Amino acid sequence: MNTLNTCPCCSEPLLRHARHGSIYWFCPHCHQEMPNLSSAIAHARDKAKQRDILKEILELV
Repeated sequence: MNTLNTCPCCSEPLLRHARHGSIYWFCPHCHQEMPNLSSAIAHARDKAKQRDILKEILELV
C-alpha cells in the first residue's frame, strides 16, 4: 500500500474525501482528518524548484 494513503498515527488505510473543492484524508480508526500529504509534498517540491531557479538567476547577475 502507498505510504501516503496510510495514517501517520496508526498506519491504517485513510479514506479520501472531497469538501469545498479540496481533497482531504480521514482516518476511520483515529477519527481524525489528515492532510493531503501528496499535495503538500508536490507544493514543497515546486517551491524548492522556484528557489533553485531564482538562485541561478541571481548568480548570473
